[in-house]
Amino acid sequence: MGRRMVNKDRMILYCDRLIITFLCLLIFFLPFAKAAIEVFVWYAFFFWILKRALGYRAEVLWKMLPRTELNKALGIFMAVNLAATIFTVNSGLSFRAFFGKELKFIAIYFMLVETINNKKRLQGIFVAIIASAALITVDAAVQYFRGVDFLRGYPYSRLTASFISANGFAAWLIVIIPVFLGLLAVGKIISKKLKIILAALTLILIIYLVMTYARGAWLGFLIGFLLVAWYIVRSATFKMRMLYLVVSICLLVIFLFLPQPIKNKVTAIGRIKFKIEDATINQRIKSTVKMDDGSVFFRTKVWKEALRIIRDFPVTGSGLNTYSIVARNYKSVEGGGIYPHNSYLQMAAETGLVGLFAFLWVLFKFFQTGLKNLNQKKDFLVLGFLAGILAFLVHAFFDVHLYSLQLVVLFWFMLGLSVAVMKLE
Repeated sequence: MGRRMVNKDRMILYCDRLIITFLCLLIFFLPFAKAAIEVFVWYAFFFWILKRALGYRAEVLWKMLPRTELNKALGIFMAVNLAATIFTVNSGLSFRAFFGKELKFIAIYFMLVETINNKKRLQGIFVAIIASAALITVDAAVQYFRGVDFLRGYPYSRLTASFISANGFAAWLIVIIPVFLGLLAVGKIISKKLKIILAALTLILIIYLVMTYARGAWLGFLIGFLLVAWYIVRSATFKMRMLYLVVSICLLVIFLFLPQPIKNKVTAIGRIKFKIEDATINQRIKSTVKMDDGSVFFRTKVWKEALRIIRDFPVTGSGLNTYSIVARNYKSVEGGGIYPHNSYLQMAAETGLVGLFAFLWVLFKFFQTGLKNLNQKKDFLVLGFLAGILAFLVHAFFDVHLYSLQLVVLFWFMLGLSVAVMKLE
């Protein structure tokens, strides 16, 4: 009997190690191999279920799930998604989306929370993320200088690396960069030598973010940075706050009274052309307020399409994964009637306003838990996660990142990883 228990415990441990391995492979391949994402998620999920078949017991929901502050909110979110799956305009599409996507995303979250329970496993995840980022850094450089990336063969127009669009690459960057900065700020997770490499890598990724010309990502990154600045100032002593204020005022005064030639060189930074159709950073920012043409005009049109769908399906929505077929009847502009370039409007259209509120409740509980943990432990790695996820969510207002396989998996992965870090002592 004792030997059987030992063998069972050993098998559960092997399952745990396999889950971690597949999750590491998942996050490594995420930027450039969609098929690998699907394969490694299902392998990890298989061994996660096998653990329970072998006798492993968790804490809640028939002893199947680990306990977190988000559990109730996630339960409501999944219940609302199930309702949208039942009351749908296309049962086939919605049921495939619910069982093939939504449950998988939630499983990623719980698998990470459950299995990242010590420093060694956390290190393994971060090594996989850093290795993936290093590969993407080289790929983006090759794309810029040679005109095509070597991982996916995408030609250069704006910097995309192995992502299908510059916006997708920028969305990945604004999550990864703050996490790397948080990792640099804490000790005892990665070695000093790796930190030197990580610092150089992070600087290059910031330059790449500028080169994507993704305005929504810039805005998201700025808001994430403001969260970091707010926390640092808020947690500082009165003397340090005054020091920050004095330094900021001095820098402003120095800039105002710089000799004109130097000032011109500083302001010229915003007119860097890189290699994109003679566009500059200044021009890209100024085009944001042009409402009569360009991408802003197009977005306002497709947002109105989404709002009309929400008006007609206000409670449970048109059903999971049905936006592209329903929107055809609401098309109002060339290129419209496919998706709304806004994750929240698409969510409200497919799952109703109830579904959108349920998702926002999950986000509220996450940031409430994160800020509480931050106040208790003052962990800058947690701050990096919060800033990165906030930046991603801001950018998702201008694109459908929560409906792109690579990016929605990145979101749930980082959500689970951040909660796992909060639970670690």
